[in-house]
Amino acid sequence: MKIIGKYKDYYDYLQGVWGQDPKAVYVRDSVKLFTEEDRPVFLGMTLPGDIEAWQGEFILTCGADEHHIYVENTGNGPVLVPFFRQRVERQGGSAPLVLEWYVDEWKRKHSRRKWERGMKTMEDYCAWAVRRAQMAPIAYERRKGIRLRSESIKAKWENPLLSSIPLTVVPAEEVFAGIQDFLLASYDMTITDNRTDVEKLEAAGFDRKTSFRNIK
Repeated sequence: MKIIGKYKDYYDYLQGVWGQDPKAVYVRDSVKLFTEEDRPVFLGMTLPGDIEAWQGEFILTCGADEHHIYVENTGNGPVLVPFFRQRVERQGGSAPLVLEWYVDEWKRKHSRRKWERGMKTMEDYCAWAVRRAQMAPIAYERRKGIRLRSESIKAKWENPLLSSIPLTVVPAEEVFAGIQDFLLASYDMTITDNRTDVEKLEAAGFDRKTSFRNIK
């Protein structure tokens, strides 16, 4: 895969390791570059205001590979753990890289007992998220309207620069391969030629007026 863009990401180095396939070109001309102002607040090292904890998941879609990453922050910095991966249905021409997040915030206005009942353990949350992700297949483009539950923070970005969040827990090889395979699949799609025989011959250099007879 050949990557074209102003900024570099953590998986770009594989161009020099695996080579650059001219059929797979990833143009990052509309990259989402996260700054201090719009970086996810739940990735901070401290908990602001009345927030007791954050818990949720990132969903990183590399081509047709969907990676689910558990995220939790109870005041000691974020914990990020990849826990599930699956293939999803996507249409050609879609953004090769998509990042979403769904995160619940637990506030101190709840009693300690209520907070403990509400927030799942990491194991329980991941098991629930896998069951939710494996429900009856839904076309990828229709999933954007789905709420996993009552999330208080959610967002979706196309072509994010992952190292600017930072979010680099998915192996570089898996990100690169997922994007490359998706681009190659789009390149190799069979295209139906709906031209007439005359239009095909004209495209080959024949002139409609001088090369054919009985053509109006």
